[in-house]
Amino acid sequence: MKKKFDAVEFQRKIRKELSEEYLSDREGFLCELKEKYGDLQKQKIGTHVG
Repeated sequence: MKKKFDAVEFQRKIRKELSEEYLSDREGFLCELKEKYGDLQKQKIGTHVG
């Protein structure tokens, strides 16, 4: 049975497009992401065991 969708190929294609866009205009790319998704800081996840 043939695959209808190749996830690995899709991921590689999107990664390549995003990296090209980032390298061509880093500040513009980051501003666009911030406008679209808000704050991009990673959240700390606690590992409290108790």
